Amino acid sequence: MYMTDVLLFEASNNNVSEHKESAVDANVIYDKEDSRGRITIFESLDKLSAWMRIIPGKTGDRFYLEDILFIIAQFGIVTGVKTNEIKTFLDTMHNVQELPDRILIAAGHPPVAAIDGHCELLFNPDDPYVEKGQVILRITDPVDGSPGENIYGEPIEPASGKKPTVIAGDNVFENENGEFESEVFGRAVFNDNVISVEKVLHVKISPDAMEASISYTGTKKLTHSRIKEALYAHNIIFGIDDNAIDTLITSLNMHDMPVTDVVVARGIPRQEGKDGEIKFLFHESRGINPNEYIIDGMIVRGTNIIKSVDQGQEIAYIIPHVDPVNGKDIYGRILPAKKVRKVKLRAGKNVTVSEDGLHFYAQAGGRPIVEGDKISVHDVLTIPGDLDYKVGNIDFDGIVEIDGDVFDGFNIRATKSIIIRGVVGASNLEAGLDIQIQGGCKGLNKAKIIAGGNIEAKYIHEFFVQAHGDIIVKNEIVSSDVKCLGRIIVHYGSIRGGSLCAKKGIESFDIGNDVGIKTTLIPGDDFEVNDQCKNLDEVFVQKKKEFDALSKRIAPLLKNRELIAKLPPDTQEKLKETLCYMKTLQKEQTELINKKNALIEQSMKEAVPEVVVMHYIYHGVILKIGKSRRVISSLLEGPLRLYEEDDRITVEPYSEKRRQMSQHHRLPS
Repeated sequence: MYMTDVLLFEASNNNVSEHKESAVDANVIYDKEDSRGRITIFESLDKLSAWMRIIPGKTGDRFYLEDILFIIAQFGIVTGVKTNEIKTFLDTMHNVQELPDRILIAAGHPPVAAIDGHCELLFNPDDPYVEKGQVILRITDPVDGSPGENIYGEPIEPASGKKPTVIAGDNVFENENGEFESEVFGRAVFNDNVISVEKVLHVKISPDAMEASISYTGTKKLTHSRIKEALYAHNIIFGIDDNAIDTLITSLNMHDMPVTDVVVARGIPRQEGKDGEIKFLFHESRGINPNEYIIDGMIVRGTNIIKSVDQGQEIAYIIPHVDPVNGKDIYGRILPAKKVRKVKLRAGKNVTVSEDGLHFYAQAGGRPIVEGDKISVHDVLTIPGDLDYKVGNIDFDGIVEIDGDVFDGFNIRATKSIIIRGVVGASNLEAGLDIQIQGGCKGLNKAKIIAGGNIEAKYIHEFFVQAHGDIIVKNEIVSSDVKCLGRIIVHYGSIRGGSLCAKKGIESFDIGNDVGIKTTLIPGDDFEVNDQCKNLDEVFVQKKKEFDALSKRIAPLLKNRELIAKLPPDTQEKLKETLCYMKTLQKEQTELINKKNALIEQSMKEAVPEVVVMHYIYHGVILKIGKSRRVISSLLEGPLRLYEEDDRITVEPYSEKRRQMSQHHRLPS
C-alpha cells in the first residue's frame, strides 16, 4: 500500500519512540509488521532514492536479504539497488545497540542539466563602428544535457537549454552560419534583442540617375574604399570621380568638417544626331511619296515614270547622317540617343558614283530607276523568242519582255514589269510592277505568279497568284490560289475551284460549275494586313507573358504595403524600376493593339467587300465576307451583287450603273 501521511512506522513496544517523516521528503510505499519485526520502505518524492527502516521483533527471528529483495522487486525497484549494504545491515543489526534511523537501499541518478546558449558580441561597444560584411554577433547554441534514471528504471529527461532570440534590424542580415553580418559601414547597436547598424555614409542619387552625392555623419576617418563600397552598394558603377573623392577625404581629415551632398559620380548625357537624306535631281511625272520609299535607310521598290536624263548628268546626291552619341548614367545604363535615319544608295546599271560615295551620275542616257537602295539608268531586256534552256532563268533589274512562250520549270524575276506575248507553263514569275501575259498560264499546282502591280492574262490554271494591284483575266481562273490587293475580274469566262481573296472585290461572268466544285471567294480581305496583324499578335503575346511573369513575382509585395517600407533602399529602387518597366510593357501592348486596329480600320475603309456575277453562280460556292459566311446551295442567275449586310450575306441585282463604274478595268490585249 502507498501512504502519504507523516506516520512512517510505529513501534510495537513502548521502548521504541515514534518516528515521523514529512511527506515533503518521502512517500511510504511499504509498511508491514510480523513476528520478525516491522519493515517500512519509502521513496523520495523525485523517485531517485529508496530507504528502509526495520524495527526488530521480540521473537528473535530475522529478515534475510532475499526477503528484502523480494519486497522491493514487487514495487519495481530495479535501479541502483544496494544489495551489499542491505545484506551487511541485516547481518549486523542484531549486534548493535542502536539501529540507524534508515538505510539507503536504492539510488537512481539525476539528469545532467543542459546549458543555455548565449549571445556573443563581436564588436567593441565602446567603439561600435563596424565594416560592411563584418560579423558583429554570434549566437552560441545551448549544450544538451543527459537523461537520468529513477529507481524504477524510468528515464528522466533533462530540461532543454534555451537559445537566445535575436532579430536582424536595419542593415543587418543573418548568414547561413547563424551569424549576424553588417550590410554597411556604420555604428552597431544591440538593444532588446535587436541588432542593427546605423548608416553613417549616405548616398543621394539625382532623379535622372546622372549624379550621385554623399553625406557623412560618422566620427571615424573616412576612406576612399568605404566611399567606393557605398557607391557600389547602390549599383553605381560609372562616372565615379576618384579625384573628387580624394579631395573630399583630404579636406575631411584636415578640418574635420561635416560632409553634405558632395558629388562624387556623374553620368554622360546623350548627344542627338541628324538624319541622312537622299536628293533626287530628276523630274518625277508620277511616283511615290519620299516618306514611303525611304524606310530605315532603305529605298523601297517604286513605280516612278520619269523623263530621260543625259549622259554625265548628276541624278542624285546623299546628305550624310550625323551619328548620335549615346549617354550613360551612373548605373552604367546606356541612354540611347534617338536613332537617325541612315540612307544608302548604290550605283546600278549605267550609273557612276563619286569617290566619296555621295554623288551619282548617269553613265548613259535613259530612264533612271530607283529600286531598293540602288539607282540605275535602265534599258529593257527583250527575249526575241521562247524562254527555254537556251536562255535559262532570268533575274533582271528592269523590264523583261518575252516575245514567245515560257516553258515549264523556269524562273523570271524583274524589278519592274514582265511582259509575255505567248503562254506560260509551270514557271515562277515575280515582278516589282505589272505582269502581262497575252496567252494563258498553266501552273500544274507547282508554280507561282507574284506582282507588285497588276496581273493580266488570258487564263490562269492551277497557279498560286499574288498581286498588289488588280488581277484581270479574259477567260477563266481554274483551281488556283489567288490573292490581290486590287480587284479580281474574269470578263468572259468563269472562276471555278480554288480560293480567291481580293481586297477590292471579285467579279466574274460565271462562278463555280454545275458539278458543285468547291470554290471559295473572300472579297474585301487584305492579305498583307493579315500578315502584319499576325506579327503584331506574336509581339503582343511575348510582351504580355513578360508582364504577367513580373506581376506574379511582385504580387506578394504589393498586397502588403507595410512590407515594402521595410525593404532595403536598393530593393525598393529595383521594385520601382520593375513597376516602371511594367507600365512601359502595358503601354507597348496598348500601342500594338492600336496599331493593329488602325491597320484593320484603314484596310476596311479601302476594301470593296463584294462579289459580282454576270451570268450564273453555282451551288458549292463558298463566300466569306467580313464575319459572314454563306454556301450557295442552288443555282443563282445574274447579274447579281453579293455583299455583307447586318452580319449576313445579301444578294441583290447588279445595276447597269455599277456595271459602267467597273468599265475602267482594262481588258487584256
